[in-house]
Amino acid sequence: MQKANSFAVVLGGMASENMHNGLPRFAKSADRLWQGLYLLKQGYVDTLLISGGLGRLFDKQIPEGELLDNYLTAIGLKDKTIIIESSSRNTFENARNTAKLFDRKKLPKKIILITSAFHMPRARACFEKQGFDLEAFPADPLSDTRPMQWKDYLIPSGSVLAQWNVLIREWAGMVMYKINGYI
Repeated sequence: MQKANSFAVVLGGMASENMHNGLPRFAKSADRLWQGLYLLKQGYVDTLLISGGLGRLFDKQIPEGELLDNYLTAIGLKDKTIIIESSSRNTFENARNTAKLFDRKKLPKKIILITSAFHMPRARACFEKQGFDLEAFPADPLSDTRPMQWKDYLIPSGSVLAQWNVLIREWAGMVMYKINGYI
């Protein structure tokens, strides 16, 4: 990967507040954050924008962006190269709020978009609708890391069946976003 973009945008949905100690409780999708930090620290991008707020209307937790801002500051990774947007509640708002920030700062809308692989089609459509030219950088794929073996075709996998809810949710999200004009 060559340094072609100065911005990478990492979508939230990876951490929530641990109510016992106030620290982030990271989910599997935190791979988004680690991949973004890698691109930043290796010099592939100059700036990392982390976009994520509260995904629920009546949640009393700290918005995800603020939680991550506090955490990255505490562990010495937060500096001027990391921007936090913490008011977005969903993917459409991630794209819209990022576009507003880019418009306000008169920045070219060319980014590397980092989100979960299963979520990339909907996220990409939202960001492209907001006028972004993007390179997709999918993270935390649901597929196994090992090659398929003959037994995989014969023996059903409970974990594969358990992941159908992710696919169904993304299909429903695509339909709803299309109906609402978000994509």
